[in-house]
Amino acid sequence: METITTAMTTAITSLGTSLQGAIGSNLPAILQVAAIFIVVPAVWGFVRRFTH
Repeated sequence: METITTAMTTAITSLGTSLQGAIGSNLPAILQVAAIFIVVPAVWGFVRRFTH
């Protein structure tokens, strides 16, 4: 039983570490995409307000 618990803990820890590494290395890209999705509609609404 203890062996299974240790194996699961190790697996969860390694998974968390790899997930953290993946998020950490991709965070700038994720933020860039989020910024595009926020800025584009805002600029679009801004331009439409001034053209009408």
